Amino acid sequence: MRANSLRQSFASHPLALLAACLACGILTARLTTAPFALCLVSGITVATLALLFHLLRREALATLLLALSFFCAGWALATVEQRRVEPERLLRLYDEGVIASGEPVELTGVLALAPEPAPDGFYLTLRIERLRFKDTERAASGVVWLFAPVAERALRAEYEELELRYGARISVMVALRRTDNFRNPGVSSFTEYLERKDYDATGTIKSPLLVERLEDERIFLPLSWIYDWRQRLLALIDERFDRETSGVLKAALLGNRLYLSRATAERFRQGGTFHILVISGLHISFIGGLVFLIMRRITRRRAWQFAVLVLFLWTYAVGVGAESSVVRASLMFTTVALAPVLHRRARALNALGLAALALLVWRPVELFDPSFQLTFLSVLAIVTLAWPILERLGEIGRWRPTRATPHPPACPRAVRTLAETLFWSEREWRSEMKESVYSYRLWKTEWAARLERWRVQRGLRYCFGALVVSASVQVMLLPLFVLYFHRLPLASLILNMGVGLLMAALALLSLLALTLSHLSITLAAPFIWLAEHLNWVMVHSVDPFARLHLASIRLPEYTGWAASVYAVYYLPLTILIVKLSRWRPLHVELRPNVEKPRRIRFIAHTAGIALAALTLVIILHPYSARRLDGRLRVDFLDVGQGDAALVTMPDGTTLLVDGGGRTTFARSAMTNNDERSEVFERDARSIGEQVVSEYLWWRGLDRVDYIVATHADADHIDGLNDVMRNFHVRAAFVGRSPASDAEYRRFALTASETRVPIYTLGRGDTLQFGAVNIEVLWPERTTAANAPSRNDDSVTLRLRLGERAFLLTGDIEKTAELALAQAPETLRSDVVKAAHHGSKTSSTESFVAAAAPRYVIISVGLNSIFGHPHKEVLERWRASGAQILTTGRSGTITVSTDGRDLRVETFVHD
Repeated sequence: MRANSLRQSFASHPLALLAACLACGILTARLTTAPFALCLVSGITVATLALLFHLLRREALATLLLALSFFCAGWALATVEQRRVEPERLLRLYDEGVIASGEPVELTGVLALAPEPAPDGFYLTLRIERLRFKDTERAASGVVWLFAPVAERALRAEYEELELRYGARISVMVALRRTDNFRNPGVSSFTEYLERKDYDATGTIKSPLLVERLEDERIFLPLSWIYDWRQRLLALIDERFDRETSGVLKAALLGNRLYLSRATAERFRQGGTFHILVISGLHISFIGGLVFLIMRRITRRRAWQFAVLVLFLWTYAVGVGAESSVVRASLMFTTVALAPVLHRRARALNALGLAALALLVWRPVELFDPSFQLTFLSVLAIVTLAWPILERLGEIGRWRPTRATPHPPACPRAVRTLAETLFWSEREWRSEMKESVYSYRLWKTEWAARLERWRVQRGLRYCFGALVVSASVQVMLLPLFVLYFHRLPLASLILNMGVGLLMAALALLSLLALTLSHLSITLAAPFIWLAEHLNWVMVHSVDPFARLHLASIRLPEYTGWAASVYAVYYLPLTILIVKLSRWRPLHVELRPNVEKPRRIRFIAHTAGIALAALTLVIILHPYSARRLDGRLRVDFLDVGQGDAALVTMPDGTTLLVDGGGRTTFARSAMTNNDERSEVFERDARSIGEQVVSEYLWWRGLDRVDYIVATHADADHIDGLNDVMRNFHVRAAFVGRSPASDAEYRRFALTASETRVPIYTLGRGDTLQFGAVNIEVLWPERTTAANAPSRNDDSVTLRLRLGERAFLLTGDIEKTAELALAQAPETLRSDVVKAAHHGSKTSSTESFVAAAAPRYVIISVGLNSIFGHPHKEVLERWRASGAQILTTGRSGTITVSTDGRDLRVETFVHD
């Protein structure tokens, strides 16, 4: 019986099963190490045995061996990919230390794509041919992504004179970067991002004078025409629509998300509808379906329909950059469209499997790309959960006695009532009875006839279908939402129904407006106005949910062995999917086996309970936080040029001192008249979100008990805004409340919105957390309501537990340090966080002598734009006998004590 089931499953969805086996092999290669020869020989042997058993008509065993051969193939392909980095590849030169990140190099290469415009410049994708480094020239390969800032018209004119375009060969002097900016556990790796994008490094071109134009490479002209068309369309959208609408259209239609403002993108993320802005299956299906409908009007020949459809679809895919998500969707749609041409029935799972096979054979590392996982699991959810549920409900709701289905559906009464309400058509049944030679009565729910009479049944059916699809995707992607986004979008269940339709309407309206604008701006104006207002409704549709705090919730992750809950989650879900695929409510056996339905129900109920329990464990995360070890712990995070230190008390209470932030100290997006009036701010993750929050989620935290803003500089206070939005915070402490300071106003406004009370600390205050005593050493108290919050006004804390003390100094400078040094006994500490990132304005001799620490922690970037830490400061601390550690080199630095011992750990080990 099981052999027949295996053969039937393989016969129905062979490509899907083979793709799953290939993926398992690739995953095994990532987790283990094995010689390529062993993988290859194993695969060939197993494939030969599969062929042999097929010839012997042992189909079940042949099928099993074929699946095993694809597993071995995935293992071999992944092993080859890991080892096939050429010696001259740029990433290998950096990883082996031949070239240091940040050192200037001269690159010669060809532009692999047309320049990608951005609000403040443009990006170049350069395919490298040669490299010059320290007077040594050599052949090189790889791809780099270069940004050319254009802040002035003169610079733009100089770049235009270079005629940079697809296929242009250039030589450029640039300092490339391939190291992580922020090295902390749980924080996304920049090098992994580069690998996913297939870039070897990134860099910024400081001047057009550093670019030399060489001869062009021979190019494929149609591709050049496509790129030129896209550039013109981007410029036209920018000219015709307002900034917000233009940014959305460029992202959703042309794949350029560089014009999306941070506020707009965050609204889509809050509502769980950001996928609308990423060209993927939804867009390809819409475009492909539209072209298919047009071609059906033109010709009935399936071959011509398919040819035009594929040509248009792949032209569009290439034109928008041929990113992995677009290629995946195009492959799937092409497979589905090909089936009718070959007079075969298209199966969605097979189309999904073919796309996966093609992509994984070409590039096995795609399996570990979050975009790949999200795309395929989303489609899998729709195919295996949403569609079967809607199909079965449709069968139940439309049931009437026939020769094939003479018995009423075997299902709970509530399910039957719901199905009949949505799918039963009283009008169609009465029409059928009039033409029939026999008659009968059916007792259906009266709501079906009422809804049909009120002409709302079809709309409700669409809404219910959209809700089922959205819920199915949510259920399938729950672990990935937590792992990659730490967000559970609640509003998306409702918003997905409307935002998709609004986006389709916006696309059609905008294309119509752009077409009419070539004839007359006046004629296009009403459509442009309507498109802009439609876009406003779509973008701000999440606002009511956000005001009620129902848009989404942020969730921490499990780490270590506890993270296995995410894999276990899919076991009961898989069982339910299998049971759903075998559920036939209309096929009732005349002589049923009583034990079989009971067993099936028991398995289904057990799987459902297990899935619900695991869902609660993931969402409520009762075991995500680390066990208490009775130690006072301080984690100094690597936030680049800034400060952020998480203090964890022995009883588990948490205190976050500063949250890092922007390294630009003036916020151009703020004005005195309107706290929220902003100039364009590109969608980029802030340090508070990308680094501090990510680390806290990795620690399994959903709350931070207290936060301290030492002073109002952006690189200290800005990240705390994200912490207050993402976590439950009981209270915030500050040393000053400067209402005239833009950064502090923003902080105070966020605290007000998140209902976090702010308290002022001053010299002499004491905070007690169990056995841990925290003394506030600075600043002096002031009665001035609008006292400034400068470096010398930083909150300075001394933490004591037993015999050990840690000193956190903010950005205090010479004046504050000299005042504190008057009482040296209050400064004596085992660990000191050096003030002001190791600047020469701080760490005075008297202060260093008074503190006399064993360890000095300097919170600073690997390559500080201000030259921190200064040489004389390092020499001063070393002369005192202290060991110096910097977050730029060591990543997260953790110091802990039980009151007697002292432990120091670093995330990066030299």
